[in-house]
Amino acid sequence: MGDGTMIEKGLGMSADMFDATNSAPRPRVLIIFTDGEIFDPNKLAASRLILDQGKVQVFGVVIRKQQQHTKQDLDAEKTLLPIVSSPQADHFQNLMLDEIPIKVLADLCDPNGKFGNLIQKQIP
Repeated sequence: MGDGTMIEKGLGMSADMFDATNSAPRPRVLIIFTDGEIFDPNKLAASRLILDQGKVQVFGVVIRKQQQHTKQDLDAEKTLLPIVSSPQADHFQNLMLDEIPIKVLADLCDPNGKFGNLIQKQIP
């Protein structure tokens, strides 16, 4: 295999963890980070169903190494987008590694941020 990511086991473990816990009224969030194409997207339906039923928002971040988008980055994006929650464009980012602390981690707690806004809407 080349530069890719297998997430079936990790997504399944996440689904089991969220399924086993009752954290209402807290938002339930899963962030998937990848720097390559996801090689097992056809094996994720059962885990996605559990996450959807548990009202877990799934966000995705492609980590790229260069300012410009490479074919590898675009391939990663194409396979990650179907896995994230809807609307997919709002639950997804393609970022350079240095951008993650501000645009993902700090953003999660900011109700005005891209991801934070979606999480805030989930709070009763």
